[in-house]
Amino acid sequence: MNRISLKSAIVLVLGGMVVASQTPTHAQFGGLLGGGKKSSADKGGAVISKEDFGKTSGEVTGKVLAARIAFLDSKAKMMEALGIKTDSMAKASEALQAVKGNADAGKTVEALKDSSKVSEEANKEFEAKMAESKDLSAESKAKFAEGGAKFVDGVLLEHAQIGTIKKLADQGQALVKSSGLMEKMGVMALVKPVTTLVTMVPGDVREGAETLSKIMKFAKSQNVEILGADKVQAKLGAL
Repeated sequence: MNRISLKSAIVLVLGGMVVASQTPTHAQFGGLLGGGKKSSADKGGAVISKEDFGKTSGEVTGKVLAARIAFLDSKAKMMEALGIKTDSMAKASEALQAVKGNADAGKTVEALKDSSKVSEEANKEFEAKMAESKDLSAESKAKFAEGGAKFVDGVLLEHAQIGTIKKLADQGQALVKSSGLMEKMGVMALVKPVTTLVTMVPGDVREGAETLSKIMKFAKSQNVEILGADKVQAKLGAL
C-alpha cells in the first residue's frame, strides 16, 4: 500500500508540473512581465519611451522656435519698411536674440512665451502704422514684401506643429501615469514644456493669421505681392 501511495504521489506531482509548464508565463505572474494591457496615449499603442518623447519634443520645440524667429525677423523687416524706429522694435530684437540663445527645451519655451508678449507690444504699433496707409517707396515696398513672405513662412511652420504637439501632450500624460514614483517628478519636468506649447501654439497661429490678414490688406493697397499668401489661404481658409 505504501509503495502504491508513493507512486501515485509522484504521478500527481509530475502531472502538476506538466500543467504548469503549459500555462503562459504572463498568466502565472499576473501580467507583470509584459503580457498585460499597457496604458497608452495612442489607441492600441504602448506608452512612448522617455527618450523618444524627449527627442520628438525637442524637434517640435525647435520648429516652433524657428517659426517665432521668422515672426520676429519678418516683423523687424516690415517695421523698418514702415519707418518704425521705437523701443518696441528694440525689444522685439532683444526677444529674437533671447529665443536664439536657448538650447534647453524648458528654457526655450519660457523664452518663446516672453517673446510672444514683446511681440504683442510691437504688433500694436505695427498695425497702427499700417492703418495710416501712407504710400511706400519702392525700396520700402521691397522690404515689406520680404518681411511679409517670412511672416507667411512662420505661420505655416507653426501651424504644421499643432497636430504633433497635441499628440505629444496626450503621450506625455500617459508617460506620467505609467512612470514609477521615483521617476515621476523627472518625467513631469520633461512633459511640462509640451503642456505649455499645447496651450500657446494654437493661439499664436490664430493671432498670426489675423495679423497676416492685415498685412495682406495693406500690401494690396500698396500693390505689393506677398509670396506664399495663397498657401496660407489653402491651409487656414480665407483670411
